Amino acid sequence: MPNIPPFYRQALGMAAFWLGVSAPLSAATLKDALDHAWAANAPAQSARTAQFDAQEAAARALLPEPPTLTLSGRSDQIDRNHGLREWEAEVGVPLWLWGQRDRAQRVAQSEREASSQGFIQERWQLAGELREAWWDVRLAQTELISAELKLGEATRLEADVARRVKAGDLAPLDLNLARSTLGQAKSERLRSKAALSRAQEQFRALSRGAPLPDRDEPLAPAVEPDSHPQLASLAAKASSAQARLSQASGDTRNNPELALTLTRERGSFADPYQNLAKVSIKIPFGSSSRNQPRITAANAELTEAQLSLDTAQRKLAANVSASRAELDQAREASTLQQERLQLAEQSFGWVEKAFKAGQLDLPALIRAETELADARLQAARARTEAARAVSRYNQAVGVLP
Repeated sequence: MPNIPPFYRQALGMAAFWLGVSAPLSAATLKDALDHAWAANAPAQSARTAQFDAQEAAARALLPEPPTLTLSGRSDQIDRNHGLREWEAEVGVPLWLWGQRDRAQRVAQSEREASSQGFIQERWQLAGELREAWWDVRLAQTELISAELKLGEATRLEADVARRVKAGDLAPLDLNLARSTLGQAKSERLRSKAALSRAQEQFRALSRGAPLPDRDEPLAPAVEPDSHPQLASLAAKASSAQARLSQASGDTRNNPELALTLTRERGSFADPYQNLAKVSIKIPFGSSSRNQPRITAANAELTEAQLSLDTAQRKLAANVSASRAELDQAREASTLQQERLQLAEQSFGWVEKAFKAGQLDLPALIRAETELADARLQAARARTEAARAVSRYNQAVGVLP
């Protein structure tokens, strides 16, 4: 058998380089992509901020409601017309109940905090979606690089076998086998390109056109469970529900009203006008049946918020434990695939020497090359899976990029 050209080993060396290549120092980060995608929520945050500013301003106001002005007049012009005239102006000023303003301020502040924590939770959820979409692209890139390298190897092999068949060194059956290998490599490349295009479009839509990050995430240190965005958001909602329950329980009746009435009147045309002033206060009565719907609604909301918080704590604890186990497993799998790659490289070296010596035929060489290419692909995929497991663990513990 004639000697095999050295470009097979060079191509496989290129596969090892490209499939295990590290990110450049100036690469975009996941935080850049998250900031770019999250910028679209700025108007909603501004609108909510304005809402709670107005709510807090109303809770700090001197009066719970705007004052009222009542104007009235009385006359005997319809029947007798003896000159009876009476004009009256009354200004009514609503008053805060005892502790009502403090309760209103606590409600406004708790709702602001719940809204703020809600936005942080939404940002965390967006980060999780971006992480998954990003690693889908990275895995698709790994598959495409492997498919392109296999296509290059199959193309060179087919050309070399065709030349040798023409020279009479190999049988036409070997050429058919080489061409079949080339067709399979082309099909794999087409599938890999389609998968990569689909993953890239999904990431582009989710990130609103941000550049694809190519730096792996570092493993986040241990964090306090209470600082998890989801738990913090649910805790803030529970606190807001508690504030509304306190408000509903404390505001058992309508606001009292202080009124100042000025009256100008006369009894007949001959009488002079007289001016009178009157101060009055209106105190509404309260009843349990009137306010019970608000109290029961607020209590139900509080109960649901506390139940959601307890459920989320249990689920997140299980998710963190599972993510940690997945990370350990992915790292171990990466080590095993690296050992497999070393064995495949050693086996390919032996097969190549045997092929050069005429002890093995072309199919044996193709099988060894395929095994080595698959081992390199699996090693690269395992490294990528280990890096994705880091991102999933960071997401589980609530760490934002």
